[in-house]
Amino acid sequence: MAEDNQHEAFVPEPEFEEPSKVSRCAAFLHFLYNKQTGKVMGRSGMSWLKILIFYAIFYSCLAGFFVGMLSVFMYGVLVDNQPHRTGDNSLLQMNPGLGFRPQPDMSSTLIEFTAGKPGSYARLVANIQELFDTYKRIELKPEQVHVRAGCQPDSKPDGQPFKVCKFNWTRELPDCLPANDFGYASGQPCVVLKLNKIFGWLPDPVDERAPHALVECHGENPADTESIGDVAYQPSVSLENNATGEVTTYGFFNQAFYPYLKQIGYRAPLVALKFNNLRPNTLVMVECVLRNLRNSQYSKVDREAMARFEILMKK
Repeated sequence: MAEDNQHEAFVPEPEFEEPSKVSRCAAFLHFLYNKQTGKVMGRSGMSWLKILIFYAIFYSCLAGFFVGMLSVFMYGVLVDNQPHRTGDNSLLQMNPGLGFRPQPDMSSTLIEFTAGKPGSYARLVANIQELFDTYKRIELKPEQVHVRAGCQPDSKPDGQPFKVCKFNWTRELPDCLPANDFGYASGQPCVVLKLNKIFGWLPDPVDERAPHALVECHGENPADTESIGDVAYQPSVSLENNATGEVTTYGFFNQAFYPYLKQIGYRAPLVALKFNNLRPNTLVMVECVLRNLRNSQYSKVDREAMARFEILMKK
């Protein structure tokens, strides 16, 4: 019996025939629409209706949730008349910093030019001119600005903090004007300093004789001190040291311009440095520091309450 099994004839399996392109197209068309059952892509009309209703409700709820969360953020968290983070919670933490112009390249603090060669200082002058124009636009459109009554350095707060003082560049910075290329043509360049705007910040002066944020600039190293020459501040104030009798001159940011509350037309006060006899062909590193403030913390490492730049005048 075993021998009979061993000699059974081998029956080959039927060969697989690849369906033709016509049959595949017919199968696909049948999937799209089945004439016998009336189904479209394997679903009946009622099935398609149910799934469309489901997704319509699902995406409507999703869109409503998104709009609701966006409304809470836009109208419940953010407000138009003040920043979301103020005071010590702000990024500046009520510790104002100093900025300067010209700085056409924000990645560099070097001010380099050749006296008497307009091409060498054109970008520097244009950078200050841009700032000058923003102040002049406000000055020439008084109907758009609510101006405070008292804006002199010795003015007291007038109970109208939402009005602003207009900064008269020509009067306050008379030696730093477009007419003389801000001093670069004559080799007596101007550098304009500006305090960062911090919402609600008020200067808390140490010396009430000058109730302003004062700024003092000097050479960073002894060699820089020798090369920096005479630096004139505009506007300026001189204070006598009660202990030594020594008189020191500072630039000052007029306290009448504070606080900043996002007023329409607000322009922060400026201080200009005029380098009268800068040593030519010498790189001078300059450091400017805020003085006379209890609510300002100076840090050279973190560059807080200070500005630092290099100036090189070639001849």
